[in-house]
Amino acid sequence: MFCHKCGRKVTTDANFCSNCGANLKDDVLETEEEWLEGRGNSRNKKKRSTYMPFLPPIISLVLVAGSVGWFYNHEHKVNAEVLSIKKEAEELALVGEYDKAKVELTNAMEMRPEYHVLRNNLEVVKIAEEVNDELEEVKEQIKTKKFEDAEKNLARLREKITRLDGPLIQPLKEDVSEKDVMIKVGKINSELDQLKTVDDLSRKLAVISSIPSEEGKAVKEQILNRIVQLTVEEAEEKMEQKQFTNAITLTDRGLQYAVNDKRLLSLKEKIDESRQAFEQAEFDRIEKAMEAAAKEDLKNKNAALKIEQFKVEEDEVGGMTITGEVKNVVSAKVSSIIVYYNILSKDKNVLDTGFTTVYPFKLDPGKKGKFEDYYYGVFEDVTVEIENITWMVED
Repeated sequence: MFCHKCGRKVTTDANFCSNCGANLKDDVLETEEEWLEGRGNSRNKKKRSTYMPFLPPIISLVLVAGSVGWFYNHEHKVNAEVLSIKKEAEELALVGEYDKAKVELTNAMEMRPEYHVLRNNLEVVKIAEEVNDELEEVKEQIKTKKFEDAEKNLARLREKITRLDGPLIQPLKEDVSEKDVMIKVGKINSELDQLKTVDDLSRKLAVISSIPSEEGKAVKEQILNRIVQLTVEEAEEKMEQKQFTNAITLTDRGLQYAVNDKRLLSLKEKIDESRQAFEQAEFDRIEKAMEAAAKEDLKNKNAALKIEQFKVEEDEVGGMTITGEVKNVVSAKVSSIIVYYNILSKDKNVLDTGFTTVYPFKLDPGKKGKFEDYYYGVFEDVTVEIENITWMVED
């Protein structure tokens, strides 16, 4: 620091000049005020010229600082606006407003072209829009039962988004999985009419049971109902054929899939009751048949033949001719038929006996046979009666 009067160098903390004794502080203040007010003597003008070289850098510094502050505030506002636009674009894309989202992101990129996140987001929005449109096409293919085309398109979409992630992509992945389930369910559902056996249905049931979806549950119920329906039809047919064991087996097989199904449980009870009724009826029938057979056997043994004709003619030499005809009136064939007769006096005393054989030797059911015999030595009035007929029943 220098004295403003004599020019001698003084220390910065000195109040008075050590050479001339000038008051350094008061004179400096007076000089600054005169300079600020545009007044002062030549001495003060000299001091002002001393400070003039420092003013431009100070002013420049102030201007630069102001510019930096303004630039910072401006950039901060731009960044905030860009982030706001980015968030709004994401929200639009999430609700399917892809065109609006792309416009917002494009505007943001014009404001911040170096912000690569905006470009990435724009690409993701475009992919999401494409995938969403193609998923609508897949949905229509499923609706029209073009399952092979739907499967191919879905595989391509899955490959397109498999490496992407984020809140915009995740719902699309879920939608792809949902459409995959819809295809599987639709294919099985379309095949139900062609499945004609419980075995075929059970294989499809195993596939559909692995699909945890409402559509899968609905088709599973259809398959179970079809299994029950086929089981009832087959079991009732076996029951009508009196194949009760097979009918019960079919019902038990159906219950393995449709556990505790009321229709099958009721059918099983019906089959069991029908079997018991049939067995009782069969027992009664056999018993009656045995009784009838016994009666038939008794009849065969005791009343197999009926006398159709019987005639006795005497001649002039004391003889008589005995002729007749018998009929087989039972259901069995009889053979070795012998007719026994008695010769009676007027007071019905047996004078003599005789027998003769029927021909042909065997008589089929309903057929007739004849017999004849000649008796010699009749010298009084007599009568002839058949005492007995014997035969053998053919097995």
